[in-house]
Amino acid sequence: MNTPHQHYNEQRFARVLAYLQQNHAQDLDLHRIAEEAALSTYHWHRLYRAVMNETIHATLKRIRLQRAAWLLGNSGKNIADIARDVGYGGNPQSFRRIFREHYGCKPEEYRTRNQPPYPERPHIRAQPYPVTIRTIAPLHTLALDHNGDYMDIGATFHRLYALLQLRGHPVTARSFGIYHDDPHATPTAQLYAQAAMESDSAETQAPLVHCTIRGGRYAILRHQGSYAELEHAYDWFYRDWLLKSGEQIADAPPFEEYLNDPQTTPPEQLLTDIYIPLAN
Repeated sequence: MNTPHQHYNEQRFARVLAYLQQNHAQDLDLHRIAEEAALSTYHWHRLYRAVMNETIHATLKRIRLQRAAWLLGNSGKNIADIARDVGYGGNPQSFRRIFREHYGCKPEEYRTRNQPPYPERPHIRAQPYPVTIRTIAPLHTLALDHNGDYMDIGATFHRLYALLQLRGHPVTARSFGIYHDDPHATPTAQLYAQAAMESDSAETQAPLVHCTIRGGRYAILRHQGSYAELEHAYDWFYRDWLLKSGEQIADAPPFEEYLNDPQTTPPEQLLTDIYIPLAN
């Protein structure tokens, strides 16, 4: 059972992480962020770094650049507008420099690399991804519910990480994103997903919930690259692989497993396995 003090710390992190996600395009002030936590700047930023293993600046930069990468690959906005949308409006050149440092290429190069090759078939990859079929055992997890834009689920993972740290759970286990709705068919505000980490813990205290990922046969696609590019991988998986495979989809949600740490891994080296459930 959480103590009142522990619950208060959890609420601090929830408020700050939600504030970062909702206001990442603004010129954020460290004192204003500390106000969300109801602590002095000195104490709050030390506490944040101790729990999250990175500074608030590092978290904010990753949120901004993941959103920028998605906009580059999925919108026709020019670079200056994207820079403004993600919080670098006063200095597009600064945005270009920071993006290149993080992604290893200029924003224009990233956009060219991630544009669809076939105008009549958006976001279909010319070369196939590696796909395997495997039977897995059920996976037991602790999870947080996420409602709304799937591109914002990073904030829910940040909160999950903070909760597990504050409650003394190991945070080196496997992590998963479970996606219950199709973002192309469901209004953004009604999308439902879960951020999850493998755990045998018996804890049931809110907001953490137990979630068991279905065991059975899955088609598994391995994607290397930014999380912002995963939507393209899904399109290829369903349209170019599944329709030709002869397999039938089982009645369970797809999920993703994140194989390395986005805090320490360059975006082009991130590995994600996408699992689509198959009928037995």
